[in-house]
Amino acid sequence: MSPMKRLVAISATLFMIMTALSAGAQQDLGPVGVRNQLPFDQLFLGLTPAGAATLSSGRLQLSLSASWSNTFIMSTGIRNWIDDNWKPGRHHLTRADLERIEAASPGMDLFFFDGEILRWNVRLHYGLSNTIELTLDTSVQNRGGGFADSSIESFHDLIDTGNADRWRFLQDHFEVFLKMGDHEYFRDGTPGNTVMGDTSLGLKIRSPHPWLGWLVAGSVAVKAPTGNSNLFGSSGDWDEQVAGYASRKLGPGWLHLNAAYTLIGDIDALPGFETTDLWTFVAGYEVWSPSHTVNWILQMEISSSPFADATNTDLSDPSYLLLIGARIPAGANGYVSFAVIENVFRFDNSTDLALHAGYTVTF
Repeated sequence: MSPMKRLVAISATLFMIMTALSAGAQQDLGPVGVRNQLPFDQLFLGLTPAGAATLSSGRLQLSLSASWSNTFIMSTGIRNWIDDNWKPGRHHLTRADLERIEAASPGMDLFFFDGEILRWNVRLHYGLSNTIELTLDTSVQNRGGGFADSSIESFHDLIDTGNADRWRFLQDHFEVFLKMGDHEYFRDGTPGNTVMGDTSLGLKIRSPHPWLGWLVAGSVAVKAPTGNSNLFGSSGDWDEQVAGYASRKLGPGWLHLNAAYTLIGDIDALPGFETTDLWTFVAGYEVWSPSHTVNWILQMEISSSPFADATNTDLSDPSYLLLIGARIPAGANGYVSFAVIENVFRFDNSTDLALHAGYTVTF
């Protein structure tokens, strides 16, 4: 069984067990509110998964979270070249190496990303009425080589899944390279310790009554370029998004569906690169433990690529992300969240591993 199939099978088995053990009912919390962690996607306005419910009039909700991701991806052209030309030992991919790769494959699109990102996120929700909610979202990001490459390689060795060429490169090193047509972007080394992210404002309106058992809502959002595009923390332009949400009680838990379309602007961080508007779909199912002390969630996200029309590499393909999470009540009106995110189906266009922790409280 392949690693991906093994992960899906284990996740499905665990979730069936959780569902079978669940009893009774308790308020749904919606999907885990963590967006796509691929570094390129974080430059734009992404969909933060949510349920269809809105806050009551006058209620305020604060969500603080930290999402850490480790990403190691490369195009087939680069992988084929290093298979034939890489000298023994660990090295980073130099600018001279990339020039040799381009000379060996003229006209070929290429990409490489090796690094870690820690995204500190603040989201404020306010109930303008019982069916209308206003959301303000902003972040601060730490970008660099990180610290976890050794642990990830050891874990891959332990479960015998291979390290996909990680063993050829320096551990905990930051590097990014994109070549699409006549345009290139290259950065070697830490791009800045702390980078301000963009800020978005959203308005969500839900139906006053369920429709065929579903609670439904729609939203519009706009992202302002408050981040630093020079340090790869922002696209440097405005984005707009429309999204829809649907939630309903199903069996012992709740099913949540999200869909979003995002119109993205120019990308100052990558001058001259062509980008494409984004589609995102999320499906999640949550259940409470019998004692109502843990809220379990399994969710799947499918996202199109911002480079879908700009390259014929794997970076143009949709990404598939699987999340397994747990929420634990903390006080009368709050809860803490934990989640693990893994890429499935495709491994060269999404983050390898992401961990998420957060705290949400309603006033």
